[in-house]
Amino acid sequence: MTNYLVKLLTDDDGTAYDDPKWHFVDIPGGGHATLCTGEYFGVGESSCKFETKTVKRGGITCPDCLNQIKTIKAIKL
Repeated sequence: MTNYLVKLLTDDDGTAYDDPKWHFVDIPGGGHATLCTGEYFGVGESSCKFETKTVKRGGITCPDCLNQIKTIKAIKL
């Protein structure tokens, strides 16, 4: 399994992010969005500029995404 990551370079209004981070990509309702804020990106979803990559392990630099992943991993089934 690989992790799909995105780095948002601008928001939907075209404002550049000061220090863009790599976010985990969630697909909540069919569209691609960041895990932490649910910000959508991609053709037909948003006009923000972005980069994507896939990695086998690691690569996430967004502290909010990492905190959410840790919370999910802590769930005992």
